[in-house]
Amino acid sequence: MKDETKEMILAGLGCLLVFSAYLWYQKHKEGYQPDPQFPQEVPTQQDSTTTQPTSSPSGSTASQDSSTNTIDQPGPSDQTGQPVLTAGTDNTWQLQLVESTQADILLGDHIKSELGFKAELILDPRSAALKQVLLSEYKYKVTDEQTGYPVMAPADDLQNRQRFPLQLGKLKFKGHSQQFNLAVNCWKASPLQTDSAGNQTAKFTASITAGPDRPICDIVKTFHCYRNSYEVIFDLQFINRSRQQLQVESLEIFGPQGILREDPRSDRRRGAVAAYWLQPDQPKVSRESVSLEKESNRFKEFEKPTGMPLRWFGVTNKFFAVIMRPLPSENQQQADFLLGGKVSVEALAMGLPDKKGQRKPTPSTITHLFMPQPLSAQQNEQSFSFAIYMGPIDRDVFEADPILFAENFRQLIYSGGCFCSFNWLTLLLLKMMKLTYQLVGNYGISIIILVLLVRFCLHPISKKGQINMMKMGKIGPKVEELKKKYGNDQKEFQKRQMELMKDQGMAGGMILGCLPMMLQMPIWIALYTAVDANVALRHHGLFPASWHWLTDLSAPDRLIPFSTFGINDPISIPFLGSMIGDLDAFNLLPILLFVAMFLQMKYSPQSKMSNASNPQAAQQQKMMMYMMPVMMLLFFYSAPSGLNLYIMASTFAGLIEQHFIRKHLKEQDAKEAAMTVTATSKIGGKLGPKKRKPKPPKKFM
Repeated sequence: MKDETKEMILAGLGCLLVFSAYLWYQKHKEGYQPDPQFPQEVPTQQDSTTTQPTSSPSGSTASQDSSTNTIDQPGPSDQTGQPVLTAGTDNTWQLQLVESTQADILLGDHIKSELGFKAELILDPRSAALKQVLLSEYKYKVTDEQTGYPVMAPADDLQNRQRFPLQLGKLKFKGHSQQFNLAVNCWKASPLQTDSAGNQTAKFTASITAGPDRPICDIVKTFHCYRNSYEVIFDLQFINRSRQQLQVESLEIFGPQGILREDPRSDRRRGAVAAYWLQPDQPKVSRESVSLEKESNRFKEFEKPTGMPLRWFGVTNKFFAVIMRPLPSENQQQADFLLGGKVSVEALAMGLPDKKGQRKPTPSTITHLFMPQPLSAQQNEQSFSFAIYMGPIDRDVFEADPILFAENFRQLIYSGGCFCSFNWLTLLLLKMMKLTYQLVGNYGISIIILVLLVRFCLHPISKKGQINMMKMGKIGPKVEELKKKYGNDQKEFQKRQMELMKDQGMAGGMILGCLPMMLQMPIWIALYTAVDANVALRHHGLFPASWHWLTDLSAPDRLIPFSTFGINDPISIPFLGSMIGDLDAFNLLPILLFVAMFLQMKYSPQSKMSNASNPQAAQQQKMMMYMMPVMMLLFFYSAPSGLNLYIMASTFAGLIEQHFIRKHLKEQDAKEAAMTVTATSKIGGKLGPKKRKPKPPKKFM
């Protein structure tokens, strides 16, 4: 038995090593960098750099670029280093300044209602950009009473300059030396519009002039918010009001940013995503990671494959995505107005909703627009449009929308990337969970039902394995005799052992005993993929939110949260980070899983067999009995509670099943033994030798 035990231990350690390497690979792929540290309290650009328009002798106003008024000469700046808007002359193009005191503009709704808006857009009138986006179907925390999950927010760069999502930056016209900063203080808001279908539109206009009576160009930003849609349409319109041709050489566009961290185990926001397509059926999805810890890794440009146009780009976390998709014109198949078809990603510092004064890194995206064809003189206009998806990473949503399906947004779904994870099995488990959820209304109970179904299907194999393991216990002494007799001839020993097991009717040997566990492993891995990144399970638990335990099956159970850390600021244990992940709470469910695994190892037939036949094997088995549960505790401590619930319930169900199978087998053996004794006594009575009657004594006469 010594060799079999060694082989079993080595096999178990090999599986654990492979799984550990897989977890390490998942955490360190895509250029993982640790979270940078930011200053805790910094004044924002809007608070510290508010500028007032300055009038020129002619009554017009002008704007300096964020770094220059012309290409070669720097403009004046205030104490924070932010450019000051200054006046120009009639011979200079000027960006007209607007001192906006208007309140934030709201589109849509952050509460799920009959209006059917999927999100609320909060627009900043000074920058004509998004101040925040709140999804109406999701909460930030499971204990929140109202919906309104923030997917986009302002953030600061290293110079503490505030940046908004969909804010415009430097604008330069071809053949003109000046640059114009369209970031703030140049936008005039139009009244909010609502059409007959209830869809809402917000419009902002900025103007460039060459004097009081010489308009050059109007730039119009428009946001269209539609009911029952996760997409918002963002339009940029250029209207030529001059007597000459105009052509935009470059316009800086700050794309999606400010998405929150969702995974306590590892931060999946660390990069941005972009898709390049050569053919509709040949997508290439790239991801880039950035970090403020390293100067060289703070800003990256996506490597654009040769001949492959940019189809969409954005930022994602574990459950949500904000994707910006340039829309082609009516006569085009692919949008061609992004400069070089390129997009960059930069790390910014973002404030946390639940921790005032503390900031954490967040990825942001940057692209540049250019005008392929010039605008002819006098009132000619040209528009460029983007569709912006702001919603969950959900297969059902992507497959229900023909456009999102055609754009292959399914590439955003986290698949785990494990070589032993079968996509068909993951989809099957998802469908089974959703089906049972529709019946019982609780995903925790759905997972327990799934355990019972899997155990029922594996029961014949489990029973056969238990029979083999009990028979192995009985022939243990005979195997030890074979070891002593053929210890030096391993080949002969294995041959004799196989003959002995065959004589005892043990087809499959010890492999059958381990087969149920081996069949469960692919299910565990597929379930990890199905539960870990399944937004349908987010904030759905076995118990209601008021219980504060097992309220979110897609995250650890968090019985006792670490109030000083939390999901946005977890702690990492040295040398165990890749195995156990970051910690943000004390989790009880992995402890219960440890207990279940320990009891399973302790009361397994093999353990009793080793104790009875081989003291050395018993010692090894005892070591394995402690080591295996400890390894499981480390691996699954920060795993989703849905996965831990499945494995724990399956292990306890296996213990109960094992108890009844062994009880049934013992009763069967007792009956067979009783029948054998009865049959032997009857056969002996009928066929045994008859006793001779004593002969009567002879009479002598």
